[in-house]
Amino acid sequence: MLQRSTFAVAALCAAVLSATPLVGQASRLPGSIEAGLLLRQVDGVKRVLVVAAHPDDEDTSLLTTLARGWGAEAAYFSFTRGEGGQNLIGTELGEGLGIIRSGELLAARTIDGAGQFFGRAFDFGYSKTAEEAFAFWPRETLLSDLVWVIRKFRPQVLVTMWGGTPRDGHGQHQLSGLLAHEAWEAAGDPTRFPEQLGQGVEAWTPLKFYRRTFFDPEAATLAIATGTLDPLLGRSYHQVAMQSRSQHRSQDFGSVIPPGPRSTYLALIATRVEATESDPMFTGIDTTLASLAGPTGDPTSYRNSIEAAREALSAGDPIQSFPHLSRALGQLQSLLAGRTAGEYTRELDGRRALVSRAILAVAGVRVELRSRDDILVPGQSVLVEARVWNGGTGNVSLDPPELDAPAGWVVRAIEPEAEVAPDNDGPFARFFSVDEPVSEPGVRQTIPSGEQRLWRYEVAVPTTAEPVGPYFLEQPRDGVIYRFPDEPDIRSLPFRPAPLTATASIAVSAGGATSTAQVKDAFRYRGVTGLDGEFWRPIILAPRVSVQPGRQTMIWPIDKGEAREVEFRLVGRDPSGVAGSIELELPAGWSATPSAQDFALESDGSELALKFLVEPPSTPSEGEFFVRAQTVLDGTPTPAVDARIIDYPHLEPRLVLGEAAVRIVRFPVQVADRRIGYVMGSGDDGPDAIRQFGLDVELVEPGDWNSERLDRFDTIVLGVRAYEVREDLIAANATLLDWVERGGTVVVQYNRYEFNQGEYAPYPLTIGRPAPRVTDETATVTIRDAASPAIVEPNRIGAADFEGWVQERGLYFPSEWDDRYQALLEMSDAGEPARLGSLLAAPYGEGLYVHTSLSFFRQLPAGVPGAYRLFANLISLDARRWREITTS
Repeated sequence: MLQRSTFAVAALCAAVLSATPLVGQASRLPGSIEAGLLLRQVDGVKRVLVVAAHPDDEDTSLLTTLARGWGAEAAYFSFTRGEGGQNLIGTELGEGLGIIRSGELLAARTIDGAGQFFGRAFDFGYSKTAEEAFAFWPRETLLSDLVWVIRKFRPQVLVTMWGGTPRDGHGQHQLSGLLAHEAWEAAGDPTRFPEQLGQGVEAWTPLKFYRRTFFDPEAATLAIATGTLDPLLGRSYHQVAMQSRSQHRSQDFGSVIPPGPRSTYLALIATRVEATESDPMFTGIDTTLASLAGPTGDPTSYRNSIEAAREALSAGDPIQSFPHLSRALGQLQSLLAGRTAGEYTRELDGRRALVSRAILAVAGVRVELRSRDDILVPGQSVLVEARVWNGGTGNVSLDPPELDAPAGWVVRAIEPEAEVAPDNDGPFARFFSVDEPVSEPGVRQTIPSGEQRLWRYEVAVPTTAEPVGPYFLEQPRDGVIYRFPDEPDIRSLPFRPAPLTATASIAVSAGGATSTAQVKDAFRYRGVTGLDGEFWRPIILAPRVSVQPGRQTMIWPIDKGEAREVEFRLVGRDPSGVAGSIELELPAGWSATPSAQDFALESDGSELALKFLVEPPSTPSEGEFFVRAQTVLDGTPTPAVDARIIDYPHLEPRLVLGEAAVRIVRFPVQVADRRIGYVMGSGDDGPDAIRQFGLDVELVEPGDWNSERLDRFDTIVLGVRAYEVREDLIAANATLLDWVERGGTVVVQYNRYEFNQGEYAPYPLTIGRPAPRVTDETATVTIRDAASPAIVEPNRIGAADFEGWVQERGLYFPSEWDDRYQALLEMSDAGEPARLGSLLAAPYGEGLYVHTSLSFFRQLPAGVPGAYRLFANLISLDARRWREITTS
């Protein structure tokens, strides 16, 4: 609970840009700013859906201009969650990286004001053509996901970021452009994906279709100014967008926030309304509520009230707009009276919610929903509080807020005289006093100006409650397609909605007018530290105990028959403590000492490491073997759960559930007894892979760049993208090369284009633009020098060592290099010229310089035997032995 995320701190800065207050917190926006942004959205119906393949493909300047400036409902649909990329901030790859990048998109949308949707496609990695991408992904499945979102979101305008041609580069970009064209036709056709029509959506026909003109600006027919200074935000939309874009930290996308004019350029591809190519985006589209009202409704009076509210708000005193907003809310309710559910009703309900929030903003009313704990477990009870503060000059009254909890959860209102335990916030508990008056359950309260009212509830989680992780991981993937649960309400959302919410109907009287605004928000945990102050976190439902393997994949050389240590780290999440035992389920013929261990975790956050000596059968065999943990709680054996929280400062924390199991991979591998130094780069587990050989590894830290320190090592390995993230390495590169020249071996893993700028290699070596890469993990690999020490010592590398690789062979290959380098491998994707730059080696002075763009950072965590064998050879290389063999 005390491990905090600074997401709320960062988002607090973003809140001045957000028309949507952060859920579970009192709004931090000045009333006039919040109301002003809300009032841009309430009088018409303007929706735009932007479509592309990945997190980061979207045009945030366009989204910000639409959502913040024009008051349109803008959203971004990404076919994938970006699972196939690299991770600059951690070691998560695959599904874990997808969760990070989904969170980064949500953080970005908090700033730029747009919505976010996802498809079911799992990003399998870089592809070079649309045909290659379609070979992995079923075309109709991906198309149905986009059609579903179009029907659910109902945009009048569709914008594709990609055109669907080879000019888009990445094959997944091309695919997204092609499918956007198909969805433009299919979404309005009830014969396409008719099964969707019984799940709460109707066929929907967008009216205009645009393409972002990245590579052919001369094709643009519409320029949208994004560098306009917004008087409410105090920044241009492009500046806001660059703050939004900077949330993509796992992709190294921190951006400057430049002032001045900017534009986004679009080309009109198709239209179903009368409009010229150069007309503004919504020209020819009736965006008024009147277009939906039919013969019995006229929203003119409502629209006049909204315009009057805007004028009063611009005069400076927010409360002056209250009577107009109050009248507008009443007019909306009149328009809704007697109507059955339909498109017009949905639109009016949406505007009623926005006007309600604007009313509370200008009236100075703030609602705060707080939980005393952020991580809940089955059987736990938690205290939650609802606080309403009348910070304005009017009068406020309301009935106690109504809580909405999952089925089986029990909510009990707490009486004012009930004793409540003090907050567990140490020296900061005084900020969360339990002594403030508590309101009577079931009794309507009046809140005079400047006062607040507090309601407390006890929420009991049933013992049968299941932990909740990302909904798209609840079922195993169908290859590279997620299986969504049969719940249309959450389909294509980033994550499940918050589990615990409250609704309040707040009556406000001011300026001779009275209005009742209904608001709904989620409960969140509030904490505080002396360093950063207050922070907020979402409620997470976790298991009572998480059993986390020390290593999820362990390599076990076939010639090592002695017992090895297998560790499970237990993390308790139950505030009352949890005790039980851990038993291991072993492969046939394997044994463990001890066979079971008891544990007792006394409180939330308690940790314990349990170690078992696991011994294989006396007759060794190659292959995969699994050691699974099983917990016995309250006398009942159950499969243990590996429940980890992905938590970074700029993101909301997310619980990820997995099997508590260690995958053991046995194969023949040898390694020389070398002293290894490792320079950590971005997001790789290289040191742990080396330790699994039985070698000691020392990290080379910023203060270690001196001859005495470096001379302790035989080999130094640079982690992936080290020259991008280690300024100390850049400064000390000459020192590193001096060490190589004296006889050391350095193994440099892949870098991007920054490597060219510094000329860090001892001899010329250039990564071309675009950099060669081999994306087919099954591509044939030819060994160009079968006698090279990198190929024969201590493991003889052959074709079998390139079987079972995952996602790709390698990336960012050098395209040019000095003749003194030896290119050891040859490979290519189908139809492309041979790529020779994946593994280069050259003597330098008395030492050896090795540069490899093979994707060891993916293969080693996956336990790929051949990758381990080749990597063992590289870190075993000795310059003297190299010369003996290469000169003989």
